[in-house]
Amino acid sequence: FTPSTYVLTTLDTQVSFNNNSVGASDYVWDFGDNSPTSTVDSPNHLYPSEEEGAYQVMLIATSSFGCADTAYSYIQVNEELLFYVPNTFTPDGNNFNQTFQPVFTSGYDPFDFTMLIFNRWGELIFESHDASVGWDGTYGSNGQIGIVQDGTYTWKIEFKTSLNDERKMIVGHVNVIR
Repeated sequence: FTPSTYVLTTLDTQVSFNNNSVGASDYVWDFGDNSPTSTVDSPNHLYPSEEEGAYQVMLIATSSFGCADTAYSYIQVNEELLFYVPNTFTPDGNNFNQTFQPVFTSGYDPFDFTMLIFNRWGELIFESHDASVGWDGTYGSNGQIGIVQDGTYTWKIEFKTSLNDERKMIVGHVNVIR
């Protein structure tokens, strides 16, 4: 048998299997994900989309004379890199949209993350190594905290993907509006 693809992402986990058996009349498919077996000739199967993993697929084809043969293959489900970076935030004290931070859904290593915020002169005014900690529109340290002016600020985010440890660096701008 041959699957329509050997590698899937968590966004699209459906596979079509083409049964190439010759002389068989009965089929038992085990998709390797603890789902019920199938007796369809060439089935479609939906793998779990909640997590990545490798699944061993097994086909047992049996002839009308009772002769059986078994074939195996592997299907890999990889986690898709999904994130969103907003372009504006309003740190005005109204409890809505108070911080600027990226929203990572999946596919990144939370232990290898850096976000830097720069003013228009290229000076570093904020740094975070935790994707759940956002910038609140202030600058300074050691008790000398100031509030930034309305305007556009440059950000740089560096992180590692969870799939293959590839380093990513993205750069953009964020608007501060009070």
